[in-house]
Amino acid sequence: MLPLKIALCQINTTVGAFRSNLEKVRDWYEDAISKGAELVVFPELSVTGYPPSDLLHESDFVFANEYALKKFAKEVTIPAIVGYVRSSAGKLYNSAVLINKGEIVDIYDKLLLPTYDVFDERRYFTAGDSPRIWYLEIDGRKYRIGIEICEDLWDADYPIKVTSELSRLGAELIINISASPFHEGRLTDRYQLIKSKVSATGLPFLYCNLIGGQDELVFDGQSLAIDGAGKLLAQGAAFSEQLMLIDLEQPGQSELVTTSREEELFNALRLGIKDYMRKSGFKDVVIGLSGGIDSTLVACIAAAAAGPEHVHGIAMPSKYSSDHSVNDARQLAKNLGMDFRIVPIQKIVDSLESELAADFAGLERGLTEENNQARVRGDIIMAYSNKLNWLVISCGNKTELALGYCTLYGDMVGGLAAISDLSKTDVYALARWINSHAGEEIIPNNCIAKAPSAELSPDQVDPFDYEIVSPLVDAIIEDRQSTKTLIENGYDHDLVREIYQMVQRNEYKRRQAAPGIRVSPKAFGTGRRVPIVNHYKGTSLEEINE
Repeated sequence: MLPLKIALCQINTTVGAFRSNLEKVRDWYEDAISKGAELVVFPELSVTGYPPSDLLHESDFVFANEYALKKFAKEVTIPAIVGYVRSSAGKLYNSAVLINKGEIVDIYDKLLLPTYDVFDERRYFTAGDSPRIWYLEIDGRKYRIGIEICEDLWDADYPIKVTSELSRLGAELIINISASPFHEGRLTDRYQLIKSKVSATGLPFLYCNLIGGQDELVFDGQSLAIDGAGKLLAQGAAFSEQLMLIDLEQPGQSELVTTSREEELFNALRLGIKDYMRKSGFKDVVIGLSGGIDSTLVACIAAAAAGPEHVHGIAMPSKYSSDHSVNDARQLAKNLGMDFRIVPIQKIVDSLESELAADFAGLERGLTEENNQARVRGDIIMAYSNKLNWLVISCGNKTELALGYCTLYGDMVGGLAAISDLSKTDVYALARWINSHAGEEIIPNNCIAKAPSAELSPDQVDPFDYEIVSPLVDAIIEDRQSTKTLIENGYDHDLVREIYQMVQRNEYKRRQAAPGIRVSPKAFGTGRRVPIVNHYKGTSLEEINE
């Protein structure tokens, strides 16, 4: 065991907010010293925020990040590790810097640069040359610290095994600074991987992770400290900032703490909404509150994120809207303590159809008239947004977005798509969890029990059996299974073909959708890049031979 006290600071930074990021690093650094820390550790790219993406092509952005780091360095009295962007000879590096007594002591450049899913680091950064040991003297004792940055831990598919190499070079301790975004099951993945590294090397391992929402991504924190025997020393809070003071002389005893799947997803979405609002300058949100299960769930998450007094629900009934829909929406708003308003749309819809009647004479009523209602609602909700500076949160779920069961410029309008990465079955699961967790009926039972419907035509209900279609969509999007495999696994041949083609042909809608909060391993958005014009049918050679 090493006689060293290390503070892991899992902080919430904002991309490009150099002044506030620097102030946060400074404040947490001073707090760590006051608590007895001898080394203070911050997450990956703490100075810039993560991910900075194409802002890295702005020369002043990189300069400002280096200036902020040097300014902080002058104030450092005990050692600190901070993540920043290093520029050298026209190249950029995702780097960790060791600072002590007002000076930069050593620098490590990230070796493994991910370029999959939501990551595209090779677009911006140059990989470091080799693993490095940092030599640090504290109170007369010299420590050999192996330093890693995020992906350096996830080395299974890379030729270089960073942790093993650091052990071979003589490290006494591994420290990994990360900006690892959340998705379901991620904590367990990290924990098991770190334990396997500890088992192989016998070295204690400290993992400092970022927290906060940044566009589509949510960083969950949940930093970890594991001793050389593979026992958990400490686990950081989920979805909140925390300073963890790790005493490496104390043996690990704790067990990993996990929560239910529904609670984890709810808290991730709550933080995603909260930070999107805060970092974008919004204090209030507005939702088209229909009384359906999707908008009901969004209202609950938004109320938890912003406070119910900052959530506004607008019911916009047409002649096809049922009384129970408005009543369910009103009851939910009352249960949550949020603002609720009713704006009937039938006169507006009638006026629109009257203006178009001459050109549409003799044509059957159908999808156009249904979409007119959705788009009128979109106009109304955006009017509230423009006039009152309320953020519009759209309420479409992942299953609907996958199938195109949504209206462009209608129910898809918004600045944020809160549940676009939740399947329809997940929506129901979270709704039930909310009531169970609260110990009372927050969400009216009728919202959960009734058949889902867009209510855009007489007696309309959604044309899918979601118990079958929702997991099928997940298998296509998240597991990327071929139609052949899906059919072999027992799905109906015609249904698989139909659903796969619906997913493919509605990419143009998703490309125009509001950014959604990622909570699954494969979400729509930056982590999934599929051509809009695309004739692939998900089949193997059988299609070629038809």
